[in-house]
Amino acid sequence: MSARQITLPFRAKRVETRPDANADLIGRRYADGDATITVIETCLNDQRRVIVERDIDGHTWSMPAWLMRLVFKEKRKRAA
Repeated sequence: MSARQITLPFRAKRVETRPDANADLIGRRYADGDATITVIETCLNDQRRVIVERDIDGHTWSMPAWLMRLVFKEKRKRAA
């Protein structure tokens, strides 16, 4: 009995890379008391989260990107 490989007509799924919607947050910083908090990158596992770092002790953690946008929200000046 000869062994033959069966070829199925399915195509491999392509992984499409989406543009990072939170890339504009990288490098932004804000002052919290004596410390400065800096956004250093987006999470590799979850693109909805960003990694932030505190400059005093180098402690890093992740937080939702929408929360960082809320922190960086700039007040619009009204036109006269």
